[in-house]
Amino acid sequence: MSVNIYDTANQLEREIRETEQFVKLQEAFTAVKNDEEASKIFEEFRSVQQVLQQKQMSGQEITEEEAQHAQEISGKIGQNETISGLLEAEKQVGQMIDDINQVVLKPVRELYQ
Repeated sequence: MSVNIYDTANQLEREIRETEQFVKLQEAFTAVKNDEEASKIFEEFRSVQQVLQQKQMSGQEITEEEAQHAQEISGKIGQNETISGLLEAEKQVGQMIDDINQVVLKPVRELYQ
């Protein structure tokens, strides 16, 4: 009996979309997109985050100005309930994905133990 692992993975992808965590993430993301102020802050946050990650990955130092700007944006994020809701929903989906990852990788972990 042959198992098509890719069929299983595709089924998992469909089921993730139906989870309460993912539905809440979709709703939270829509709420941010529909809130002009939250959307602007969130896009700025993503942009700053991307620049800092690229610098870190390439071994470049983050300037004092960039670090200060990142802290400023983080403060704005923390004060915006709409964005905070999105980040919490992202956290919940991330936890679910981590849990799934633990299950999926169990055979590999067991092999090396």
